[in-house]
Amino acid sequence: MRETVRILGIDIDNINVEEAGEITKNLIENSNKSCKVIVAPNTEFIMMAQKDEEFYNILKGADLATPDSVGVMIGGKLQKKPFKQRIPGQMYFRKILEVGEKEGWTFYLLGGKDDVPELATENIKKLYPNIKIVGYHEGFFEQDSEEDVINEINKLQPNVLFVAMGAPLQEKWIEKHKHELKVDVAAGQGGTFDYEAGKIKRAPVVFQKLGIEWFWRLVLQPSRFFRMIALPIYLMKITFTKDITKGKFDK
Repeated sequence: MRETVRILGIDIDNINVEEAGEITKNLIENSNKSCKVIVAPNTEFIMMAQKDEEFYNILKGADLATPDSVGVMIGGKLQKKPFKQRIPGQMYFRKILEVGEKEGWTFYLLGGKDDVPELATENIKKLYPNIKIVGYHEGFFEQDSEEDVINEINKLQPNVLFVAMGAPLQEKWIEKHKHELKVDVAAGQGGTFDYEAGKIKRAPVVFQKLGIEWFWRLVLQPSRFFRMIALPIYLMKITFTKDITKGKFDK
């Protein structure tokens, strides 16, 4: 049994990035194309889930949940269950590419706008020359194209499907189609493809070490301001709530 920390009803694995790679490897080896679901809860996810029961249940039912924000780390410390490591989405993404290159896994990238998945694929292949990316598709397709996208993925049957549509859309898309997708694992990746494509610059190392990459993204994308309001509300909630393990939709 893996150690988890529960924050507002969401169980998050207390692991480091190396362990995340090993767990993903085990999921792939034991999946038999049954589409295991990987999520990366952060402060915004957890607060969003308190208003969205469908999203709440998806996060609770995931096969792996990696700790993806300073707010999550604070939630662990308040319970005297400190997380081993914060695992930003791109860190997990790179670790799985690294392990996958060695293991010979196949990958499919679904998400991003216009040429983002193509550029991301090109840059990834420069970093990992032996990586097997068997396909990619932008994530803003019309509803009537959805079946074609799924058919393409199923024809290729990748070990890893990365879905970057933003939360909660990407998690809901995976949940909706997981029983028909012929992949081993599917992981939501938010804005990772934009970083890999060079559309958004990664925060300077000092911002990464301080855990304030969110502030860097806010500087680059001021439109994210209203989404960031979730952070102070979350901090108030976990600080003053009597039992921070309980979520809104707990039975």
